[in-house]
Amino acid sequence: MAEILEEQTLEIENVLSFRGEIKQEDLETVGKDMEEKIVLAGAVSSGNPITVTYGVENDIFDIEILLPVNKNPGIRNIGKYIFKDKIKIVNAVVAKHKGSLSKLQDTFRQLNQYILDKGLMPITAGYNVTKKINPVNEDSTEVDVYVGVSPNIL
Repeated sequence: MAEILEEQTLEIENVLSFRGEIKQEDLETVGKDMEEKIVLAGAVSSGNPITVTYGVENDIFDIEILLPVNKNPGIRNIGKYIFKDKIKIVNAVVAKHKGSLSKLQDTFRQLNQYILDKGLMPITAGYNVTKKINPVNEDSTEVDVYVGVSPNIL
């Protein structure tokens, strides 16, 4: 069972963003291309990618990939990528997943049930922040899933 926390904040400065519809097998290619663009802009990646899935139809994902970089490269667009000064989600509910990525869907279900049970109103998609990944021991993977919720009481 995932640990779930309320009233959390996700704040990341200097990120390169890709938003588009792609097949799952193209995720790695997009990630590598983002890394190349970051280097060409005179920066380096400074953290693990953050993913946001807005929808899935057949085998096509409507996804955003956010890659933190060490500094503002001084440009707004790099081809199909957009540089964002800051990403900030306040008043988020966070599910802390520890274990195999194949069980991440269970964590999503737990988080959604928690939101329903507490009567919370989501205002963002889930932001998947990879904290730790070990391809040799997948059971040691750690992903925090942030969902912004409305602070309004109606």
